[in-house]
Amino acid sequence: MLKLIKLVDSYFEECLCSLMLGYIAISLNIEVFNRYFLNSPSAYTDEIARTLMIMLVFLGVPWAVKSNKHVIIDLIPTTKAWQSKRIVIEFISHIIFIVFCLFFALAAYRAAEFHHMLGSTTEGLGIPYWMLLGALPGIFALTIVRLLQRIYVLLKTRNATDPQESINV
Repeated sequence: MLKLIKLVDSYFEECLCSLMLGYIAISLNIEVFNRYFLNSPSAYTDEIARTLMIMLVFLGVPWAVKSNKHVIIDLIPTTKAWQSKRIVIEFISHIIFIVFCLFFALAAYRAAEFHHMLGSTTEGLGIPYWMLLGALPGIFALTIVRLLQRIYVLLKTRNATDPQESINV
């Protein structure tokens, strides 16, 4: 059971993004073939591809946090003399990012609730918008988990992490 948890923890975002991107690539290629060679376009392929692409962008956030490959602007030199200050600033930046994720998840929840009340659906497939928006609080909860893992590693090692280092909890 522990191996399964570690496997999911290590590869969850990568597998989900890979599956989504693979589906987008295959379905759009089939759509191009159907549209131009068979003259039989489908109504749903573009809508699903657009929705999955948006979800890919949001799923990239916890993946970037986990692998520590997000955009970082170094304002403090990377010398040993500045090491303790870098730890404090990295800790504060993670806390600020957690607060942002909480606000964003709350706003996405309220938007999903609003669309549920309205009963609005997508144009082609008729998927309720609240279902699409309902995934965002979960994605940002995952981002918070990854940020808490990053803070744990930071406090455990007592040094600022290398920008290329990923989480190994």
